[in-house]
Amino acid sequence: MKARVIAIDDDEMFLTATRSLFNDKQIPLATFTNSQKALRAIREAREQHSPFRMAIVDYDMPTKGHEVIRSIKQIDPSIHTVVLSAHLSSEEAKLCTHAGADHIYLKQKSKEVILLIAEVASLKVKHGELSKEEKEANNDWIKKILGLRGHSSALAQVANEVSKYALAGENVLITGQSGVGKEQVARSLHDNSKRSGNFIAINCGAISKDLVESELFGHTKGAFSGATANKTGKFVAANFGTLFLDEIGEMPLDLQVKLLRVLQEGEVVPVGSNTVTKVDVRIVAATNRDLLEEVRRGNFREDLYYRLNILPIHIPPLSERKEDIAPIARYIVDQKNRESKIDKTITDDAIKMLMGHAWPGNIRELGARIRKAYTLADQVIDRSAFTDLTPEDDVANALNEIQCPEEFPSYEEFVEKIRNHLERIYLEKAMVLANGKRADAAKLTKLPYTTYIHKRKKLGLTAGHSI
Repeated sequence: MKARVIAIDDDEMFLTATRSLFNDKQIPLATFTNSQKALRAIREAREQHSPFRMAIVDYDMPTKGHEVIRSIKQIDPSIHTVVLSAHLSSEEAKLCTHAGADHIYLKQKSKEVILLIAEVASLKVKHGELSKEEKEANNDWIKKILGLRGHSSALAQVANEVSKYALAGENVLITGQSGVGKEQVARSLHDNSKRSGNFIAINCGAISKDLVESELFGHTKGAFSGATANKTGKFVAANFGTLFLDEIGEMPLDLQVKLLRVLQEGEVVPVGSNTVTKVDVRIVAATNRDLLEEVRRGNFREDLYYRLNILPIHIPPLSERKEDIAPIARYIVDQKNRESKIDKTITDDAIKMLMGHAWPGNIRELGARIRKAYTLADQVIDRSAFTDLTPEDDVANALNEIQCPEEFPSYEEFVEKIRNHLERIYLEKAMVLANGKRADAAKLTKLPYTTYIHKRKKLGLTAGHSI
C-alpha cells in the first residue's frame, strides 16, 4: 500500500522512531530529511491521483517549518499538516498558523506525541474519503486477490497481506468477527499460492468433540463404535494443499496437543492405527475469539497459538469499513439479476440507509437483508425495503426527513421503532458472539431461553443453531 503520510525532519533518528511507531499502527510512512525532495514527492503523488493525506513537518530545519507548510498548502490545500518543534516561540507558532498548519506539537515527550499524531493519521488515512481513482484501484486489487467486493483501504490492506503471504509456506491465523469473510480470505491464500493440493475446510465448532480427531486424522474400520469402514482424514485429503481450520478456538485442549504434534512432525496417525503418514499441508486457521485471552484463561495452548500465528491477518468488521457496503450491495443485486433474468436496481438512498446500520452480522447479515429485499421488491429496491434499519447514529436525520404533519409518528410509535431497532442489534450481536448457538446467546443476554427465541422471532431474526 502506498504511503499516505509524509514526515519531513532533518533528524534521521527521530524519523526512524516515527516510522517504527507508525508501522505498529499499520500506517505506511514516507520520510524525508530534505524538504525540497519531500515537496517534489507531494507534488508527484497529487499528479498521480494518490495524494498524501497528512504531512508531519519539523520546524527547526534549514528551511523553517512555516515555509515548508506554506509550500505544501500551495501544492495541495487538503493535506492535514502538523508542525513539530523542540522549542517554539509564540511568534513562530503564529507564523505556522498563518501558513496553514492544522496542529502544532512540542517534542518534549516524543513517543507520546508521535502516538497522538499516529491516531490522527489513522483517521485521515483509514477513514478519509478516497478519490475515484483510488476507489477503482482498490476495487480491482481486492477483486483480483480476494474475490471480494469493496474499495476500503482496510480491505485493500488485507489483499496486500494475502498477496505477500500466499507464496510463503508458514501458517496463517485469520481473525475477525463472524460473517466478515474469513473463509473467502483463506481460499484466496490458497488460490494465489503454488500449492498443488486441494483446499480443504473444516469448522472445528460445528463437529462433535468426539469426532473432530477422526475428521482431522482419519480412522480405521472398527476404531470406535460406528466406524464401519476406513476413513481418510482432512490432513491427508489436503496433502500438498491447504487445510482451513475455522473456529480454531473451539478445538478441545487434548486435540490441540495432537494438532501441535502434527504441525511439528509433519505426519498423522489415523484413530485406531499405528501407521504413520507423512503430509505436506499448510494450515490457515481462523477465529472470532481473542486467542491470547484464551491462552491466559487456559483454554488454548500457548505453544499452538505461536505455531499458528506466524503470519496474522485481521479482517475489520463492516462497521469499520462502511465504504464497502455500496459495492457489496450493488454486486449482490447484479448477481440476483443474472440469476433471475430480471433487471432490478437499488437506489442511492437505500444504500445510504444501509451504510447507517451497524451490521453486527457483517457481510453475511448484509447479504441476507439485500436478498430478502430483492425478493420482495418490484423493480426498484428503495429505502422502504429497509424501514426497520433506522440508523442508530442518524435518528435526527430520520425525523428531519418528515415533511408534513401527517407523516409525523406518535411518541409511542417512534420510541417503539427505535427500541425494536436497538433490540435487533443487541440480540443479533449476542448470536454472533455465540457462533450462532441459540442457547449460548440466551446465556449472554441472561434471558430465559424461550424468551430469547420468542424475541428473535417477533423481530424477524433468523433462528440460529439449536445447540
